[in-house]
Amino acid sequence: MHTGLIHTLDFDRDGKTSGHLSIPFSIDRSPYFQVKVPICLIRNGEGPSLLLMAGNHGDEYEGELSLAKLIRRLDPKQIKGRVTILPMANAPAVMAAKRCSPLDGGNLNRAFPGDPSGKPTSRLANF
Repeated sequence: MHTGLIHTLDFDRDGKTSGHLSIPFSIDRSPYFQVKVPICLIRNGEGPSLLLMAGNHGDEYEGELSLAKLIRRLDPKQIKGRVTILPMANAPAVMAAKRCSPLDGGNLNRAFPGDPSGKPTSRLANF
């Protein structure tokens, strides 16, 4: 299924992996611009999966700071299964210290289930 996002993450790899979800979005200064959303996967064998997200609204920092600390401290040996962490899900809004994305006006908290062919906020919600 095409989600409108690009990544090279292996969701089945054990250990801790950090990377970015890249959302292609043409802007005035570059038709090849990509919105980069940080993601961390922590996996240890088979088991339950947990998704932790913060930064749906870019002006709420407590969750973002807490998940950044958790990424640094959580060792794969401490879990069974997979933890996926998006410490600043609406990265453009976080970087602009605004509630909604300055790129498309998107409020990630109101964008679910999203649209794989929509604007960046809608693509992320779909993913």
